[in-house]
Amino acid sequence: MVKALPYKSGDVFAVPLRDFGHVLGVVARMDGRGVVPGYFFGGRISSLDGLGKLYEFDPSSAIHVCRFGDRGLLQGRWAILGELDPWDSRNWPVPTFRRNGEILVSYDDSSLALVKEERVVPQVSDDYPNDGLEGAGFVEIKLTRLVSALSRPDDLGVAGSASEGLGWSAGFD
Repeated sequence: MVKALPYKSGDVFAVPLRDFGHVLGVVARMDGRGVVPGYFFGGRISSLDGLGKLYEFDPSSAIHVCRFGDRGLLQGRWAILGELDPWDSRNWPVPTFRRNGEILVSYDDSSLALVKEERVVPQVSDDYPNDGLEGAGFVEIKLTRLVSALSRPDDLGVAGSASEGLGWSAGFD
């Protein structure tokens, strides 16, 4: 018997940072074998208490985009907060990634199988996220460093300046 996964495409989840707080992520796709392309949004959230319906995520404003292993989601370390409503996968494409600074890599939107590799000059690939499969712990460390670099003293919660200009906003219950 195959065990159902606790997450699906369109789910919003919270990744605990290594120092304190959380960052929000969106499951863009899943292959059912542990690989998840996802988008992560900055602005440290000091507490998930009172976090209500999530809305207005903008994929182009993600602070990190990657293919990651689903261990954090499976073990419950990354809290699943709900689903984007409405969820439309066309608004959340599997991006083209770069490998070794000069190869663009494309994955099938449904199966996530590798479909194309194209050699380009390194300057062309600078705008693409790095290819590879990031483990849950690696993602937590990377997001902690990214958010710490973005943080200002008033970026400790969801409201106000913490989410302004960072690609998402949230409502409260």
